[in-house]
Amino acid sequence: MTDRLLSPPLALRPHALRALDVWLFRRLGCGSTARPLTLATAVWIAHWSWVPLVAALVVALWRGPVATAPVLGALATATGLQVVTKRLARRVAAPRPFALGLCDNHLNHSMRGGMPSTHAAVMGALAGALWPWMAMWPELALVPAIAALTAWARVHAGAHFPSDVLVGLALGAALGRQAMAALG
Repeated sequence: MTDRLLSPPLALRPHALRALDVWLFRRLGCGSTARPLTLATAVWIAHWSWVPLVAALVVALWRGPVATAPVLGALATATGLQVVTKRLARRVAAPRPFALGLCDNHLNHSMRGGMPSTHAAVMGALAGALWPWMAMWPELALVPAIAALTAWARVHAGAHFPSDVLVGLALGAALGRQAMAALG
């Protein structure tokens, strides 16, 4: 049985969305054209945004058994989505900004395609899955903020185009909400 997601990547033809992405990337001053402090901040956030995310989830878990199912369900959803988005990115094979020579590879990232952003999808899945509990557990309100900062950082560090992270966030949030609704 052939897995369509494992078949050779599609060649992405230039299209209006990628042209808009390149224009936005340059207009926003991302990658090597970013101000040094902005670039350093983006690189730092891209590398370390997982720390406050884990801290927020651990604090939520300290609330006891009532938090265990939502947090573990969100983590399971995000893990499954990570596998899917990596395969999808290989299939779509949309080049990253640094692969097109628009900037340096500030995050020492692989050349694997960047559409959709796996980081953004995982963060979006956590935010979407945990959304119903954010009003009860204030620490979870950090999750969407961390997701947005991570998406911003990945674009500004040159690892992704804006559409890569927007698609990743939207896909993750939608599937996170759907998975948690299915779990009841």
